[in-house]
Amino acid sequence: MKHSILPNKKMNNSILMLILVLFAISISSCDNNDDDDQTTTTEISEEEAVEAITLAVSPDAGGIIEQTTEAIYVLEDDSETSKTIDEDYECGQEYGATYTKSANTGTITYSVNYGWSWILTCSDGMLPLAADFNLDGATAYVGPNVASEGSVTASIKVENLDGAEGSYALTENFNFATTQESFVKNKNTFTTAIALSTTNLEVLKANYTITSGTITASFVGTSSNGNTYNFSGTIIFHGNQTATITMGSGNTYEIAW
Repeated sequence: MKHSILPNKKMNNSILMLILVLFAISISSCDNNDDDDQTTTTEISEEEAVEAITLAVSPDAGGIIEQTTEAIYVLEDDSETSKTIDEDYECGQEYGATYTKSANTGTITYSVNYGWSWILTCSDGMLPLAADFNLDGATAYVGPNVASEGSVTASIKVENLDGAEGSYALTENFNFATTQESFVKNKNTFTTAIALSTTNLEVLKANYTITSGTITASFVGTSSNGNTYNFSGTIIFHGNQTATITMGSGNTYEIAW
């Protein structure tokens, strides 16, 4: 029997088709793995949002607690003794100043550079009733888990300026626009818009401790792939330099400073 020495075209075509199919499956699998990796590495977690909100509040990172205290210092002529409003301030007159500070609080290094403007509202008898502040500037910090740099704008209303009151009452609205770089887990880099609004915030005149009050917080983060993540929560102050964040998910986190 003679055997053909010419190639079997039918068999060769089948082998070629099998190779092409396997190659296509391999490419598809790699693409899917790449997509999974991208989703995993760029997603902004609730924990990352909580840390960003916490550091926007904490005085250890130059957050709004420090700016609350600084607004009071600006109003008082001697923050250590008198606890009264500086008599040099005139009702209805706008004032301005800059505030720059860099500090290392142990685990966090931060810097702030703000411009202040403020004006006193007085009674008919020219007694100071309230002070309205506007703030605009830059903030940056580096901590063990994250670094941040960006801008902040704020309005702060300080009431109960009467010396007979034991606490100041404050209403505040802060807005941060920052770029965050995480050093843990997925090591994300993302931009944020953080809004913080206080309700019934009470600051003891004797030692500037926040004794009670609530902050409503919202976080909008945009990851490096353009996806947006939204988180919200409520911060309740307990009066002993601690507070609790309750996120929209129901998860709670403790803050101390």
